[in-house]
Amino acid sequence: MTFDRGIVVRPAAGETLRVLLDSSGSDSALSVVEMTLEVGSGGPPLHLHPTHAEGFYVLAGDLTVQLGDEVLTGGPGTWACAPKNTPHTLANLGTEPVRLLCLFAPAGFERRFQRMLADPVTAETLERTEAELQTRLLGPPLTARP
Repeated sequence: MTFDRGIVVRPAAGETLRVLLDSSGSDSALSVVEMTLEVGSGGPPLHLHPTHAEGFYVLAGDLTVQLGDEVLTGGPGTWACAPKNTPHTLANLGTEPVRLLCLFAPAGFERRFQRMLADPVTAETLERTEAELQTRLLGPPLTARP
C-alpha cells in the first residue's frame, strides 16, 4: 500500500492529472488517476480498451460519459464503468470544473499519463504498454449535449 501524494501532470491550463496508484503499487491489479476537466473539455475521442475496464467516479462537477450508445451525466458520487471492449468517452459539458477518479483494472493504462512527465524523454519512457497499443479509437470526443 502506498500513501504518497501521487504525480501531478498539468496537460493544459487549469487541468491536472495525478497518478495516485500505478501497477507497481497494486501488483498490476489496479491503477487510479485523479483528473480535472475544465468547462467545455471534450475529453478523449470515443474509444475502447480490449485489455482493461475503465471506471469513473465523480468527485466534483457534472461529468458526461458515453458508454456504448448511452450518454449519461452525473454529479458527485456518480459511478460509471466501461467494461473491456465497451466504446466510451467523457466530457465536461457542465458549468463548473469536473474532478474525478479514473480506475483501470487491470493496471497498465496509467503509463500513458506517467509518460507525460518523462524528463528527459528516453526510449524507455516512450515505450507504450500493451493496454495503450491495443486501445482503439472509434470516433470524436463529446462536444455538445446530445
